[in-house]
Amino acid sequence: MEEGLEEKLLVSKRKRKIKESLTGYTFIAPALLILLIFAIFPTLYVFYLSTFNWSMIGPKTFLGLQNYINLVFRMPYAKDFWHAVFVTLEYVAISVPIALSLSLFLAMLLMKPIKLRSFFRLGIFIAYVTPFVATSIVWMWIFNSDYGLLNSLLRALHLPPSTWLLGFPSALFAIVIYTVWHDVGYSTILFMAGLTSVSKELQEAAQIDGATDIQVFRRITWPLLSPTTFYIFVISLIGASKMFTPVLVLTYGGPYGSTQTIAFLLYHEAFSNWNTGFASSIAVVLFVIIFIITMIQFKSTGRKVFYSGEGTEGEAK
Repeated sequence: MEEGLEEKLLVSKRKRKIKESLTGYTFIAPALLILLIFAIFPTLYVFYLSTFNWSMIGPKTFLGLQNYINLVFRMPYAKDFWHAVFVTLEYVAISVPIALSLSLFLAMLLMKPIKLRSFFRLGIFIAYVTPFVATSIVWMWIFNSDYGLLNSLLRALHLPPSTWLLGFPSALFAIVIYTVWHDVGYSTILFMAGLTSVSKELQEAAQIDGATDIQVFRRITWPLLSPTTFYIFVISLIGASKMFTPVLVLTYGGPYGSTQTIAFLLYHEAFSNWNTGFASSIAVVLFVIIFIITMIQFKSTGRKVFYSGEGTEGEAK
């Protein structure tokens, strides 16, 4: 009798677990379906297309790894690709440190009890939620060599005007100025959220012991902000590596290819040259580059992230 009762209880528990699992999967099914259709399937399909020669119309011709060989080794494709890699890395190396430093400075400034603090917070963040294309068109007029706002300010200060979008290397620097202006609000909000978790007691205790503001920042605030800084650094690297819209609107890769990033080269091959298979191989290589950069950051910088809940320096997970 007892064995039969135990068996019935086990069967009942299994049925309940199965029912609960089915209920849970039913609730997440719409989200999984959207993820499958708009993320997973397109990603896998790009890998598939990269092995073909296809112009979006007509039959596909299987090439195997030939697209990748052409991209990396064969001229003139390799020349354009490695130039785009260099431009992308140059843009990342300039824009990410500037945006990170500026957003941290603004976050610390906006955490202080200043007048119109809410207005300034809104003003900084509103640029981030404004569409790229719309703001890019506005900045295209600001960068205008003849009657743009920036050159007018330079003339007012008795400084020589710049060609901005028409010159080298000013075109890439102009894109850096625009993207930092557009994205700095998001990083600033994240830093402000991180600053709210920094212990005020530790800061006040250090100041009572005679520590200066710089020492408090270096020894207390900065280490406790390291998880936020690491997250912003990684997403900034990923975003900068696939930067595309400002190049398309402001310079279209010019002048003389000085602003042609990997993402823009992908677009140009797919929708100007109608070389979809080759463009897919560029997308795959861009994915691999971003993945490698991210893993390097996790292995190098991630080890120095300080988690206050652990009390020791921990490795990012």
